[in-house]
Amino acid sequence: MFIVVAILGWLLLNRTAFGRYCTAIGSNEAVAKYSAIKVDRVKTMTYVIQGLCVSLATIIYVPRLGSASSSTGVLWELEAIAAVIIGGTVLKGGYGRIGGTILGALILTTIGNILNFTDLISNYLNGTMQGLIIIIAVWLQRGDWGKSKAQKT
Repeated sequence: MFIVVAILGWLLLNRTAFGRYCTAIGSNEAVAKYSAIKVDRVKTMTYVIQGLCVSLATIIYVPRLGSASSSTGVLWELEAIAAVIIGGTVLKGGYGRIGGTILGALILTTIGNILNFTDLISNYLNGTMQGLIIIIAVWLQRGDWGKSKAQKT
């Protein structure tokens, strides 16, 4: 199911006008409005697609767990944000890649598994490690970490 959703997402973003509209809105929403893109409609559709993906994930996950509670998905949004950032999507908006996000999710899962298997840190601190990964990735995305003070001005 993961591969099917990834392929459908790639096709939607890279082969349709809707995908170009999403990229345009992510780059600069005001310019997208001036370009006759119906920004509110595209945003609504992205939320609808996101809701469908969440419902699909719930249908897959709940039978494995046996039940669901209000705290079932706590900190999953942090994992999703970390995977997207590690995959190379810039937080300021613009262009993102499905393949990069998949790679980011695999890297994040691998790091989590290594931390769990080696007992380097407590299982309760995995969210902290993900937060540190996000902070480091954002710091690296800024692009001025290797510049001197004269180059920054």
